[in-house]
Amino acid sequence: MEAADTRQEILIQASRLFKRLGYRATTTREIAKAVNIKQPSLFHHFPNKKAIVEEIFSLSLNEAAVRIENACRTAGPASERLHQYLVWDLSTLHRMPIAMSAIYTGDALKSPELAELAEKLKTFYRSLEDLISQGIRSGEFVDIDPSLGRLMVASITIAHLEYAEEATIEDPDRLAREGADFVLRAFRKT
Repeated sequence: MEAADTRQEILIQASRLFKRLGYRATTTREIAKAVNIKQPSLFHHFPNKKAIVEEIFSLSLNEAAVRIENACRTAGPASERLHQYLVWDLSTLHRMPIAMSAIYTGDALKSPELAELAEKLKTFYRSLEDLISQGIRSGEFVDIDPSLGRLMVASITIAHLEYAEEATIEDPDRLAREGADFVLRAFRKT
């Protein structure tokens, strides 16, 4: 296997183990075994388990954080900006071979060693709440607590991640649009 392929396979297998066993219970020895490499080879790619989670997390959140922040600062209807963001996000997540749901729903972000990642996620969530608040203020969205709105969006995203991890997705863009449409129907005033 090429080094880049091995690195990708480490991320894939580690994410699956995190989903099945949890972050704390998964060892680097188990990850190496799942990839069919020796533990020292694993350490050639990642110095520790924390670095693996950081890489997985960055794959899903770094660009998303930039895009949601841009959506907050861009002019135009909040509903269109939220919809465009969600289509991009869900479509991107559907194309990832990594079991991303485990990072967001499992025990990883509760670990003190990953507190910095948990803080990045909170910052992302604040931006999402800001965009929802903009939609409420403009009269596009129902009057909902933005924190609850953010939880609703996060729940739909997690549902999409879990679905993508179990199903074969023929058209990730269509599925992403359907998910974004569903969210917007929940927020829009009738």
